[in-house]
Amino acid sequence: MGYLEALLAGVEGLGERLPAVSDAAGRIAARLEAGGRLFLASVRPDFTSEGYTRSGGLMLAEEWTPETVLSPGDAVILGWSGAPLERELELQQQLRSSGALVAAIGPAGWPGADPRPGDLFLDSSVPLREEATAPFGGEAYPLTSLQNLLLLWGLTGEIVAALTRVGRMPAMYESVLVPGARERNARFADSPFHQTHRVPAIPAGRLGGDYLERMAAILRALIEEEAAAVEAVGEVCAEVLEAGGRIHAGLISHFPMYQLGAPGDPPYMRPLERLRGESPRVAELEEKLRPGDLFFFLGYYRRPVEAYAAARRAGARIVEVITGDGTDNPPPAPDHVIRPKWPFGDAVTPVPGYDVEILPSSGIVQAAVYWAVVASIGRARARGG
Repeated sequence: MGYLEALLAGVEGLGERLPAVSDAAGRIAARLEAGGRLFLASVRPDFTSEGYTRSGGLMLAEEWTPETVLSPGDAVILGWSGAPLERELELQQQLRSSGALVAAIGPAGWPGADPRPGDLFLDSSVPLREEATAPFGGEAYPLTSLQNLLLLWGLTGEIVAALTRVGRMPAMYESVLVPGARERNARFADSPFHQTHRVPAIPAGRLGGDYLERMAAILRALIEEEAAAVEAVGEVCAEVLEAGGRIHAGLISHFPMYQLGAPGDPPYMRPLERLRGESPRVAELEEKLRPGDLFFFLGYYRRPVEAYAAARRAGARIVEVITGDGTDNPPPAPDHVIRPKWPFGDAVTPVPGYDVEILPSSGIVQAAVYWAVVASIGRARARGG
């Protein structure tokens, strides 16, 4: 499990970077407290999608688009996404020309690592051990992209903490799949800050540190409890491919849907249409699945029963990756299961005096499971070849 172990080492190494994260959060929070806006930007849509309208995230965060008009009082979190260098440079220069504060998250050596005076850079470099990157052709994206997200959410927690120290509490999303969450979120949608709250001043480093500790615990549980399941799924996928079958992947949520075809992704899996709910369209499965194929479902909470029934009718095998919602999943059952270990509700970081936990885990863990399975397929194919 070289990939997951390398990712865990990256999480554990971020603790020493927390002072820089807290300092950056303080500068961003000062702009928000003064009425500025916060945007998320990246060349590829993966980084931005993770932080925008996200369970456990800031309601005030906005998606930057080429039509966005920035002011010098605004702040932009710019994320590296493994795009060609010229496109990364073009976006960076476009953001800088607005005069807004640009906080770049990416690996050392990326253009954002050379910020202009007054801008910010948070280094997401992770040790790129050969055994961890070899299944992806030596590509850094499968590790560094998730390190970026860990920094994004650690920074978000520290922005929240910095705002509490000036008496403000920003409104945060609750996962809409939790009963009552849509109504709860709607009550706070008209203002970026709560008009009244009971959240005390939170010290620097507390929320970001708690989040990193929780994410490290989830990754350790994956390594200790799901390693055999990941390897078994890799073997089965390799068998399907060797026999001439196809792997059709349904990937849910914000970030994971952009992993198929991302830098370093071998063409093992064929993407289904992007999921708008918690299940692929049955008609699409009926059209595409054939006997001997495999349906790889990287989901959220619930089992897509009708989709599984369609896969069974087609003679395809099923791999399931969902966390569950505490209820029993109805049949048909999948052939193989990987339990991803994030909690129902997704967010993992308590805030004293606040009604919900903040900072999500699912996008990072889902993507980590995807890349771990891809690595396992590569190892199985190498042994078979």
